[in-house]
Amino acid sequence: MSAQHKYRPKRLAFAIALALSCGELAIAQQPSADPSSAPFETSEDLITKLDAFIGADDTQPHSINKIAEWNKLQPSERNDLVSVLSGGGFTKRLDGGGGVDVIRLDHAKGGTLGETRHFAGLDIKQGAWTLNGAKDSGDFHIGALVRPEAMLTNNRHIEGRAVAQGALVNNGSIGGNVEVYESGTFSGKGRVGGLDVRGELVVNRLHGAPVVAGDMNLSNTALLAYEVHADGRGETIKVDGIASLGHSTLKIVAAGDYPQTSQYTLIKAAKVMGHFGDIQNDLVFMTPELNYDDPEIVSLTYTRNGVSLDSVATNVSGKQLGASIVEPVASPTGQKLSSPTNTAVTALLGSNRETAAYALEILAGDSNANLAKATLNSDGPISATLLSAMRQLDNVSVSYNQNSAPRLAAGSEANGRVWLQALGHSGKLDRDYDPLQHSTEGLLLGADWQVSEHWRLGVMGGNSRTRQKSRELDGDLDSWHLGAYALRQDGPMSLRLGATHNSHDGSSARRVEFYGFKDRPKGSYEANTQQAFAEVGYNLGRANVSIEPFASLGYQRYQRDSFTEKGGAAALKIHGQSEENFSSTFGLRLAKLNTLGNGMQLTPRVSAGWKHTYGGVYTETRQRLVTGGNDYSVYSAPLDRDKLMVDAGVDLRLSARNTLGVALTGEMGSDSRRHGITGQWGMSF
Repeated sequence: MSAQHKYRPKRLAFAIALALSCGELAIAQQPSADPSSAPFETSEDLITKLDAFIGADDTQPHSINKIAEWNKLQPSERNDLVSVLSGGGFTKRLDGGGGVDVIRLDHAKGGTLGETRHFAGLDIKQGAWTLNGAKDSGDFHIGALVRPEAMLTNNRHIEGRAVAQGALVNNGSIGGNVEVYESGTFSGKGRVGGLDVRGELVVNRLHGAPVVAGDMNLSNTALLAYEVHADGRGETIKVDGIASLGHSTLKIVAAGDYPQTSQYTLIKAAKVMGHFGDIQNDLVFMTPELNYDDPEIVSLTYTRNGVSLDSVATNVSGKQLGASIVEPVASPTGQKLSSPTNTAVTALLGSNRETAAYALEILAGDSNANLAKATLNSDGPISATLLSAMRQLDNVSVSYNQNSAPRLAAGSEANGRVWLQALGHSGKLDRDYDPLQHSTEGLLLGADWQVSEHWRLGVMGGNSRTRQKSRELDGDLDSWHLGAYALRQDGPMSLRLGATHNSHDGSSARRVEFYGFKDRPKGSYEANTQQAFAEVGYNLGRANVSIEPFASLGYQRYQRDSFTEKGGAAALKIHGQSEENFSSTFGLRLAKLNTLGNGMQLTPRVSAGWKHTYGGVYTETRQRLVTGGNDYSVYSAPLDRDKLMVDAGVDLRLSARNTLGVALTGEMGSDSRRHGITGQWGMSF
C-alpha cells in the first residue's frame, strides 16, 4: 500500500462521523510533519482512540501466529487490527496494506518484531518485546503504546509519539513526544522528540541516557534513578530545549563499587528550570550534593560522609571488624579519596545500611571462633567410649562378691580383652544465631589386661571424621585418637581413670557474598586436644540389679596453630589460640542382668547425669583481614555452663568370650545439642 490512501465513500463517511462525535479515530491521509501532534494531540487521546479503534465495528480483527499467515491475506483498504498471539521471532517484513492498520503484540512470553510497513500504530498489550529493523526505517506515525503489563525495547525509528504505562527502553529513536505514566519506566540512550515523565526515568551505564530534541518535563511524581560508579564516570541526559525538574525525586544508585568523591553531570540542557525536591540516597557511607549554579547544567558531587563502619554493624563481631578496617585517606588537596586496597571494603562502602550491616557480619568470619568448640564436641564421645569400655567389664575377674550384681553382661575369667567400637553422632552449636551443625563418624580399637587383683589397664586408638556446616561455613576435620585408661575395682567401689590425645587436620570454606561482592576463602589448619577424667562409682545394687551413683572430674584443652585463608579480599589471617576448662559430672546408672533360655545374657542399662563447666565459657579468636585491616576479636557461642547427659543401651553376651552392645547417647544444654549412637564388640582372651 502507498503512503497516501484513496477512500471509498463509506470509509469517508465513517471518518467524518468519528470526527464529529469526538469519540473515535480520525484517519490521517499521510503522516503529519509533526507526528507528535497529529492525529492524536495527547497521550490520553492516543490511548482512548486506540481503544476505540480496536473496538470499532469497522475494524477487521486478525489473529496471527506467523507472519506468513498475514501475508496470505489479500491487501485491501480495510482498517485492520493485527494481533500477534505467539511469542518468538517475527523477523521478516510485516506489511499492513491499505487502510489504517494497527499491530497489537499480545503474548505473555514476548518476542521480537522485525521491519514493518504501513502500520499507523503499535499496541504492546503484554510480554517483553523487541522492535528491530534498520535505524532509519520508520513506521507507526500515530504512535506506540506500552501497556502496564508490557515492555518494549525499541531498536529502530518510531515516527510518532510513545506512551509508557509499562517499561520502554529506547535504543533507537522516537520522532514524537514520549510520555511516561506513574506506573511506567523509561530508559535508553536513543533520541526522542520530547520527554514528559510522571513515573521513573532510569539512567545507568547499561542503558545510557536519553537525548531529547525538544523539552524534558519531570513532574513532582517523577523519579530519576541515576547510577554512580567508582571511576567517577556517569551518563548525562542531553536536552536541546528546556529541562524542567518540577520538584521530582533523584534516587542515587551505586553499581556495587565504591563511588569515590567525584562530580557527575546529570543533565545538560539549553536551560534548566526548577530543582529536585528530594534525594534518595541508600548508601549509608556516602552523601550526594547537587549543584545548580550553571543554568544549563545539573551536577552531582558524591563524597564520603562521617558515618563510621562499626556504627552500622548489628552484632559484636561486625563492630569489631568495622573498627579494624583501614579506610582510604583523603589526598593532600582534599578533593579525592585514595582507592581502597581491599575490594571487599570497596563494595562495603558502596552499600546501603541493611547490606552494610550484613556485609560486616559475614566479613567478620566469627564462625572461626566456633571451630574450637566444635572440635571439643567431636572429641567428647572419645572419653565416653573409654568409660563405656570399662563399665562393660563384669565382676567375675575381681574379688568383690562374685554373686552380686554385675555391671553388664560382658567379660569372663579371661585375663585380656580387645574391643571395637563404631560411633556416630551429630549436634548443633548456638541454636539462636547462625547455628553450626556438626556430625562425626569414627572407629576405635582398644585392648585391656588384668594386671593385679584390683587393677585393669588398657589402651585405645582410632580415627574419626567430622563435617561442619553453618550459613557461611563448610568445614572438615580429620582426627586421630590415642588414649589410655585404668580401672580399679575394690568391692562395690569403682575408680575409672582415662586420658586421650587427639590430633586434628582441619579445613574450612566460608561463603562471603553481598551486593557487589562475592568470595569463598578457604583455610587449612592443624590442632590438637587433650582430655582427662577421673570417675568414682559405688554399686548399691543387689542380685542381678546394679544401682551406681557416680561422680567425675574432667579436663579438656584445645590448641590450634595460626593459619591464613586463601581467597580474595575477604580472606582472613587467623591467629593461633588455646583454651582449657574443667568440669564435674554427677549422676546415676542403672543396669539389670537377664539370663536367657539359650544361656546368653542380656543387660539393658540407662544413666543420667548433670555436667557443670567451670571457668570461661566464651572462645576469643584474634584475626584480621589479610589486606587493609588490623587485628580484631570474634567470639564463639558460649559453652553450656550446665548440661544434661543421658545414655541408654543394651549389651548381649553371646558366649563366654564375645559381647555385643549398642547405645544411644545425648547431651542437652541451653545453647547446644548432641546425640549419637554407638555399637561395640568385645572379645576376651
